[in-house]
Amino acid sequence: MSGQEGAARASKRATGGGWLEASRPTAYIVAIAAAVIAAIGPSGEFPLSDDWSYAYAARELCTTGQLRLLPWTGASVVLQAAYGAALCAVGGFSFELLRASTLVLAVTGALGFALWLQTLGVRGLALGLAVVLVALNPLYVNLAFTFMTDVPTTVAAIWAAYFYSRGLTERRSGLVLTGSLLAAAALLIRQHGIFVAGAAGTAALLVADRPWGERLRTAAIALAIPATAFIAFHLWLLVLHPPPEAVLQKLDEAGRLTASGLINCAFRGLMYLGVFTAPLLIGFRHPLHAYHPRLLRGGYLLAGTLALVLFVRERTLMWYLTNVIYDVGLGALSLRDTQVLALVPVRRLGLALSIPLTGLAVVAVGRGVSTYCTGFRRLRDPAVGFTVLATGMLFAGTLVHTRYYFDRYLLIVLPFAVATLLTLRPLPTIRPISLALAAVLAWYAVAGTHDYMAWNRARFDGLAALEASGVPATSIDGGFEYNAWRFAPSGYAGPTNNAARPGQPQSVRSWWWVADDEFLLSFRPLGGYAVRQRLPYRRWLPPGTGHVFVLERRP
Repeated sequence: MSGQEGAARASKRATGGGWLEASRPTAYIVAIAAAVIAAIGPSGEFPLSDDWSYAYAARELCTTGQLRLLPWTGASVVLQAAYGAALCAVGGFSFELLRASTLVLAVTGALGFALWLQTLGVRGLALGLAVVLVALNPLYVNLAFTFMTDVPTTVAAIWAAYFYSRGLTERRSGLVLTGSLLAAAALLIRQHGIFVAGAAGTAALLVADRPWGERLRTAAIALAIPATAFIAFHLWLLVLHPPPEAVLQKLDEAGRLTASGLINCAFRGLMYLGVFTAPLLIGFRHPLHAYHPRLLRGGYLLAGTLALVLFVRERTLMWYLTNVIYDVGLGALSLRDTQVLALVPVRRLGLALSIPLTGLAVVAVGRGVSTYCTGFRRLRDPAVGFTVLATGMLFAGTLVHTRYYFDRYLLIVLPFAVATLLTLRPLPTIRPISLALAAVLAWYAVAGTHDYMAWNRARFDGLAALEASGVPATSIDGGFEYNAWRFAPSGYAGPTNNAARPGQPQSVRSWWWVADDEFLLSFRPLGGYAVRQRLPYRRWLPPGTGHVFVLERRP
């Protein structure tokens, strides 16, 4: 092979391997996505988690032409409301339609992630494994079946990363500009997208062997549009009209950060990322054993010590955070018995799951933190520097919500964490344990989301039957989403922090805009109520039949 041919091939690899190579995973990704969506089933004309708030913004923009944010809305949501309104203008308002839009975006996110990794030199089985770890992650799959903001902003951030990485490496301003537009799109769905732009601008300044004029110009292109969008949005939100109460609460949270709160939440977040990336960190042969043994031992010691301290203080093990992931299931358990009374899930493994899961996370975090620390020596490499900086900035950005630190905040960090781990070390031979761990996580994601959709279908079928029998919605505690969608826009006051805290006494009515709880839905019978109906649904995790109970208050 001539030197010219070798240079041409090297250039082709550096820019993503050409169209044919870049598109090679597309058929596999689309086929697997179609199979997952069909297996879970996206049907159901009902809200999930907080997406009723974002659906309200889309519906109001479609029907009135005005962007109206409910007090519950803390995300920026502007772009999501806009495309949601456009879809509703064509097909009419529907939760199923909005959910389908997120599923389509989720598939494009998986494709974009594969392209991005190819620009970073990841190929073969390692590429496939990495895509599985992101696209079949429990958070990604579960939230893709909602109209929540987490997946859309993550998808925009992934595509921004692809264009930023190429633009910084190839010194092409047009690609950097495209990345900046996508970063602006990400932050107009959820504010954390600004950190992607911040990482690109910083990486541009740190690039070695380039004139300072070029570095400054590239940084300006990377930052100008996202920074302008960020400032303009917050001027509109905070100055031109009263901001939503949730935004004020988040600003208050950011102003009340403490060292102990930051350490606590940072450790919990790292443990989740450790589990999600364990197939890379545990299944691969780790060069740190040979090159940085002290750093690796220090990572193990730090993670293990913090896990022990947290257990002694709070008697808690993984899963540490709330909202999407719990024991052997996925999705917010938003009925009275689990969310208000804080009763444990009907089916759970308890210590049989939490002990080995915590041990797995400790080992993975020790290796992951040690690997990440080695990346600071490569910040002057444009693509690697951007990836390392974006991972750190995005993770730090999640910590401004230490009062309510939910597991789903980590979703946008995950693809950057996976990309970082694969760029900071030679791609090793993948061991069978890597594939086994990835398969378990993927099965958990699919089965848990299937069960989440199944019990919600049962719930809303029961609620529809109640309403059809003449029971008014004001007499029903149907769970968070049911009451919120019907009554939160009507001016009912939102809950205080104390009222929203799980573990309330049975005498206290559910906080989610319940006028009267003559009828309520629960995962089990409750004192003072007779069972009016048992609504069965098929579970995959663990296999069997679950039930949602329609309860009627005893005279």
